[in-house]
Amino acid sequence: MDRQKAFLRKRFADAGWQAERVLSGMDSTQDFYFDVLRQVRMKQWSKGRVALTGDAAWCATPLASIGTTLAVTGAYVLAAELDRGGDVTAALNRYETAMRPMVEDGQGVLKIGPRLMHPRSRLAIRLLHGALGVASQPSLGNLAAKLFAGKIKVPDLSGYAENP
Repeated sequence: MDRQKAFLRKRFADAGWQAERVLSGMDSTQDFYFDVLRQVRMKQWSKGRVALTGDAAWCATPLASIGTTLAVTGAYVLAAELDRGGDVTAALNRYETAMRPMVEDGQGVLKIGPRLMHPRSRLAIRLLHGALGVASQPSLGNLAAKLFAGKIKVPDLSGYAENP
């Protein structure tokens, strides 16, 4: 933790504006967390009778904005497949077959995405702020969503009986 704080202090020492206030707050807090953005990509989410779901199985980067949807859908599909009874290993295989396309879509953030969302120069920051300003206009937001948001592969949930 001390090395991470030292790294941030050095990196933002001359950032200006409110940087010194933020860095001082960082130095005085005991509640500090610093990590890189990563994705978990596993070839298999279960072994025997043990299964992973949610971030433990397929953590998508926060930039994908689909982590909660994947977690809830994965838990639902896993519970429904186990509720069908029978062989647990077969249920876990069905769960993975149902969820894998949605997870792969959710993890499909372009490698340049983090770079675009975390600009490193003043010009890049201004360009990002300008683009976000335009994108935040209600009429353009709907258009942008239609142009850039692909159709994600959601498992067919209709085959799972609702519990009374």
